[in-house]
Amino acid sequence: MRWSLALFSLGLALYVSCQERGESLLVEATYVGDSACSRCHPDVATAYARSWKARSLLPVSPTLPQIENFSQPPIYDSHADFYYRVGWERDSLYVYEYRLRGGDTVYFRKERLDFVIGSGHQTRSYLLWRNGFLYEAPVTWYVRLGKWDLSPGYAGGRNSRFSREIQPPCLACHASGWEVVPWTYNRYHRVGEPLGCESCHGPGGYHVRNPADTLYHWSRWTPSQQMDVCSRCHLEGIAIEKRPGWKPGDSLSAHWVIFLPQRPELGSFGIASHAERLMRSACYQKGGLTCTGCHHPHPSTVQLSYEKRCLSCHRQGCTDPTHPSTGCIGCHMPKGPTSDIPHTQFTDHYIRVVREESQPTPQRPLLLCATEPTPDSAWVGEAYLRWYSEGLREPWVLEKALSILGRNGSSAAFAQALLLSGQPAAARSHLERVGISSKDSSLALLELYGFLLEMTGSPVKALRIWETLMRKAPFYPEARFRYTLLAYQLGQVTVEKAYVSLLKLTQEQPWNAQFHYNAAVLAGQMGRWKEAKNHLRAALAHEPDYEPARQAWNRLPQ
Repeated sequence: MRWSLALFSLGLALYVSCQERGESLLVEATYVGDSACSRCHPDVATAYARSWKARSLLPVSPTLPQIENFSQPPIYDSHADFYYRVGWERDSLYVYEYRLRGGDTVYFRKERLDFVIGSGHQTRSYLLWRNGFLYEAPVTWYVRLGKWDLSPGYAGGRNSRFSREIQPPCLACHASGWEVVPWTYNRYHRVGEPLGCESCHGPGGYHVRNPADTLYHWSRWTPSQQMDVCSRCHLEGIAIEKRPGWKPGDSLSAHWVIFLPQRPELGSFGIASHAERLMRSACYQKGGLTCTGCHHPHPSTVQLSYEKRCLSCHRQGCTDPTHPSTGCIGCHMPKGPTSDIPHTQFTDHYIRVVREESQPTPQRPLLLCATEPTPDSAWVGEAYLRWYSEGLREPWVLEKALSILGRNGSSAAFAQALLLSGQPAAARSHLERVGISSKDSSLALLELYGFLLEMTGSPVKALRIWETLMRKAPFYPEARFRYTLLAYQLGQVTVEKAYVSLLKLTQEQPWNAQFHYNAAVLAGQMGRWKEAKNHLRAALAHEPDYEPARQAWNRLPQ
């Protein structure tokens, strides 16, 4: 969760918007890559390469299979008043964002697309990788309808344009081999490749060292362990990490707790709800059916049709003799639109006799835990907080989060809830009462504490927090930004040194309008109007509705 606030200096505002096995655990936990697996399992590797999952993340290049129609009309977001279209220029793919007035283009921005994310079976979205920072583009190709539209979660006035960060929990379900820069949110040394062997089988280091050992062999795992592998990505909900380090074969509930909003319609499901829906079914609960019972991840022979797999257990077909013994899927697993992704249709994996499936819509739906029957109250409270901050902006959701977290929550989550409810002083007091250590705390917690100190009138203490973060997170530019602004305001650095620091930040993130705007303010205070104009021009080129920059531009001497 990210925070923002405004600071003020003389003249203009410095504005911020927010056994042997026991002895070989290190070897066992080592990831070795698909090439090591394919040396001994070439047929399996070849079969997997033909699957959808082997295309979960691909670099954009001229050899990329093109499923899009680039001659389709542009997308128009009426809320933000932006048009979008996508097209190739030589060997690169670009998204163009522009604004029209009377047929004239009054604003234009283009961004190169570096990765496609999604197999292309239902959708294809796009990622931008800039100086190591990974973001999602605002456009998606929807395969079923053959059309461009805003990416999921961007419609209805929620267009975050090019600023949606792709953080590791999101990337983990689409990529393998990625390497995050420590103490950053979305900066990577490498983004990685598509999902691979170890994404489902776990790290292969021990198996490569001892091929006869089948520690990570799928057949040795219980149905619950197998379902946990699929559920990590195909159990759509509010996922909170209890402790890091989950790998295939581990218990999912020991590492993650996942909550689902209560649905009034039993037939309502999300695009990645397959595991949750299957686990509702008698086929799983009584028959032990797991995902791989129908979906072989790397088949090397012709597979039975889905209906024949149904009939391998249900040999007599339906119990009603008037029903045919074919058409199982269409009746018992009907296709329908998903609740979270537009323009898509998926098979509902809740296998059942479909009847009238509505129930009273609760005025205040609950969050239901899908990974354990009695989750700790602290996780419940954090889930409601996440639900509020990332989706359902209803006051009662925040009130519920505050109520639960106030009794049982973590220090960070409760402080976040207090801040969201307009109580920064109470949030700061809570953190200081429970204790916050600059040595052991996370990036998010130290950042939150730094902002709270600024908001509650303790800039000197805040400066020390930002200085600590600069040492711990040298590749996280926000810490350097905050430190520079406060140090300048407190008279600890000159305007020249502050400007040089912000100039370096604008070179590291040239798309960051905040950095350019504040650099313009400092340049103006030194009378360097040409540099000030250049920075404001850059800010507005990336954020045409960035009001502080627009006001400053209008006040510049002509």
